[in-house]
Amino acid sequence: MNNLFGKIWWEDLNGPRRFLIEAAEILSGGKSIVLNLPKRVAWSEVMRDVLEKLLSRGTQSIKIIDAKNIFDEPQEYILKEFCANKDGFRPYSKKAYAKFLAEAKGIELNDSCIWIRNAESAQVEEWFTFISDYQSFLDGKRGGIFLLEAANFIGRGGVEILSYNDKISDYDSFAFNIFTASDFAGNHLMKQYLAELVSELTAGDVEFGAACIERSEDFLKNPDEVFSDMLWEGKFTSGKTTKEIEQAIWMTQLKLIFPLVENFRRNFIKNYEEQIKNTPPFYSVPEEVEIGQLYGQFNQRRWLINDFDGDNLEFYREVRNKLAHLTPLTFEELQRVFEKNSRR
Repeated sequence: MNNLFGKIWWEDLNGPRRFLIEAAEILSGGKSIVLNLPKRVAWSEVMRDVLEKLLSRGTQSIKIIDAKNIFDEPQEYILKEFCANKDGFRPYSKKAYAKFLAEAKGIELNDSCIWIRNAESAQVEEWFTFISDYQSFLDGKRGGIFLLEAANFIGRGGVEILSYNDKISDYDSFAFNIFTASDFAGNHLMKQYLAELVSELTAGDVEFGAACIERSEDFLKNPDEVFSDMLWEGKFTSGKTTKEIEQAIWMTQLKLIFPLVENFRRNFIKNYEEQIKNTPPFYSVPEEVEIGQLYGQFNQRRWLINDFDGDNLEFYREVRNKLAHLTPLTFEELQRVFEKNSRR
């Protein structure tokens, strides 16, 4: 299921897919880039697989380097591994390596895309400096290209930086949650609530969101408990306190349910407008009567309404009062609200 979710995120969602396509287009155009990623990337292996397929359409050979296994400085490593002919090279400075490599002809580097992964922050700085120097010495000529993965890198001039956070928005995360929640066996409003709540709690961490949606039944019944359990398991992290988790649940319910309460109130007034106008205290503008006032009049049996509308009036008044007093609804109450309002 994880790989399926990963493919949906990186292949089907517009923002993430466009991010990878843009990276491939820049590299195919002969420029090196820094892929500036969050510290933790959702389904990182799927991301790499998709990007590698896009890059494989080009003419350059992809060489993947795991920086954890490299102990030489970048310029020394590249000279040793991708330049067989070192005749005439004098290593008088670090920049000398970049200049020599940029001017060398017929070397493997010139036909390679060097993809550096898993670099620590100090290594990222070293690779960035070397790539920047190498690219400046190329001066527009065709040569090797570099793809440097970095985490929250604060960039500067010299190499183009493609930032995940600039290209992929909260809307992409919400679209993903809506898409995956659609497989949940509930009505459309419950699916929307699931996606909204997951988005509110996981704050753009789509892999965390997918894990919540996988547990949809338990998550909807006890979201605060399940969310806390998942944090305790250690795979995911969140900066939210227990109080903030509870507030997120309440805010999501408020956002989706208050409009449904208001819709009921308006329809009720429309159906009983004449009685509301002509019964003490004679509301001259029925549209402004609050649901609590409507219930008070009904409770005093001043109006003749059918049992179904009476039950609904009492129920929606309880729902409104709970939410107005910062109390989230139970799963059973949510089900009842959504079932009353779901498309048939």
